Amino acid sequence: MKKFFFALTAMVASSAFAQQNVDITAEQFNSGAANAELTTLGRQAATSGKRLVVTAPQHWHAQIAARIRAGGDAEIVLKDGFYETLLVRVEDKAAEPAKPEPAPAPVAAAAKPTPAPVAAPPKPVRVAEPPKVEEPPPAAPAVVETPAPPPEPVIEAPVAKQEPATAVVEEAPAPAPAAPVVVDPKAPIMLVTTEPGDADQLRESMEKRYNEGKSISERVEPSGLREGDVIYTGTSAAVVVRRENNRMIRMWLVGSLNLNQSGVRPDGLNKYLVVNSNLTR
Repeated sequence: MKKFFFALTAMVASSAFAQQNVDITAEQFNSGAANAELTTLGRQAATSGKRLVVTAPQHWHAQIAARIRAGGDAEIVLKDGFYETLLVRVEDKAAEPAKPEPAPAPVAAAAKPTPAPVAAPPKPVRVAEPPKVEEPPPAAPAVVETPAPPPEPVIEAPVAKQEPATAVVEEAPAPAPAAPVVVDPKAPIMLVTTEPGDADQLRESMEKRYNEGKSISERVEPSGLREGDVIYTGTSAAVVVRRENNRMIRMWLVGSLNLNQSGVRPDGLNKYLVVNSNLTR
């Protein structure tokens, strides 16, 4: 009876784990209250062959992976999230396609013996008949022709010789070689942005992408940027994401900024990280 009860409990726990989605707040994660739960998820995923899809801020990823790996060698997929929360979703691994079995090698057919050629019977020899001698036809009578008188000579008037005109070809001057273009690696790369209008489709697109579709009302100039700010650039607008304590602030960047300076570092596609607050315009 006890064995049956334990087997039933394991089946229920495995089914619940396969459909489990776990939400962990920033307070639970930073205080360590969620460590045991993350370790248990890693052990269950490693045992059941599932994978864990984790959505959280990027600066949490290393700590999350370490706490899950403490429970077992589970497959983890880490995704970047804008909010200070942690979401763990349990998924099945994608099955690998079956490999086709190799076709059997064709068996060579046994060579059949070739019959020896049968000699053909000799053909009868024909004796050639002597050629007939034909008599030559009688010779035709000779015809005597009277020679015609020679034609009278024709005297032509002399034609004056004309010397051909000499054509003068002028050669066009060769074009001067183009001067080489020298690109200065320290030349400024200016980013000029402003806040899009309320009906501008660019505003709707960037708010949906960088603020979960919510309105962005705050603004910041390049002189107000701080170390650690992340700049996401668009066609003529840019969104600045700043972390203050446990919340994320989104602002429109208004003004001009030189992206080719030591205080700004590329951090991905259309993404820049402010590493020094002493920026030049």
